[in-house]
Amino acid sequence: MSGTTDTSQWQVTNTSESRPVRRRITNDMSDAAPISGSLTFNQLCIYIAGPCMGIACLISFGLMILHATHLSNPAEQIKIIRITALIPIFAIIQFANIYLGTSAIYLLPWMNVFESMALITFLLLICVYLSPNVKSQSGYYTVHGQKFTGGGDTSGEALARSQKVRRLACQYIAVATLVAIVTDITQATGIFCSNSNSVHFAHIWLTIIRALSAAVAILAIVKFTLAQKRNLSRHRITLKLVALKLIVFLNLLQTMAFSFAGARFTPSAKFSYLDLTISLPAAIYCFEMVMFSALFHLAYSFQPYVVKQTHNSSYQGGVFGIFGIGAAFNPVDIVREIVDGL
Repeated sequence: MSGTTDTSQWQVTNTSESRPVRRRITNDMSDAAPISGSLTFNQLCIYIAGPCMGIACLISFGLMILHATHLSNPAEQIKIIRITALIPIFAIIQFANIYLGTSAIYLLPWMNVFESMALITFLLLICVYLSPNVKSQSGYYTVHGQKFTGGGDTSGEALARSQKVRRLACQYIAVATLVAIVTDITQATGIFCSNSNSVHFAHIWLTIIRALSAAVAILAIVKFTLAQKRNLSRHRITLKLVALKLIVFLNLLQTMAFSFAGARFTPSAKFSYLDLTISLPAAIYCFEMVMFSALFHLAYSFQPYVVKQTHNSSYQGGVFGIFGIGAAFNPVDIVREIVDGL
């Protein structure tokens, strides 16, 4: 029909030829056979993902507002708000993907961009914990360079090690953004093929590149954190690290698992390719975000920032924390922090 957009995808099948052959996957889920009564698998996923997304968002927004209305240490709490925002972002994107069908391919890689920003924000939060009186990111790393080896090493080698950790973490932002852009371009031109692990298509290469980049960033930050564990003990840094890294690790693991499973999956009347690669992962993600949103209330609690109100002290978040929320999501400040960390 003229005037419509072709959002179909291609299923790749092996033939005797050296190059795989593709067949079209439609974006229409209405023809799927019910799994029980009139309930299709896609509808079941919606019924699971919808409430989970709502709960995860409410719990996460509650934590962000509590920090914003008790903003006694903006240098730390602004970063905590940004890290916490990863949960509702993941939940909303995944729930939307159930409705988007094959078009979700265009949106999914941008989750990794948000994830990479949360990782570098976590690294900056650690730097603030280590050097609370330093005002710039470069200053954090300079001071940290003297602490990275456990103290006593004030040589240029210690600072170089610190800068290496920063760069290893920051490279994931650049790689994730590039992978997202290339994914959208190759999907639009028909050479991405998310359901194929053939080297003839972009999907397998982009998946490997993104996985390696994420692994390098995660390992660098984990090593950085563990090296400073004694200096960071009062901040419950281990719990904070586990809470965030579990999200990142599960995202990486599930993306690869469903990706490789989809390449070998044979659809049935009740369970389509889109059910396996889009609807089922989305429902699982949304359920997981509920658990992580509760965990974040423990790991990134606002309680340490509650202060006794006197005529000489007050919170800096404004009415209902509006200034705190505004500062946390100010795109200029976000970009400045990331660039300053490069």
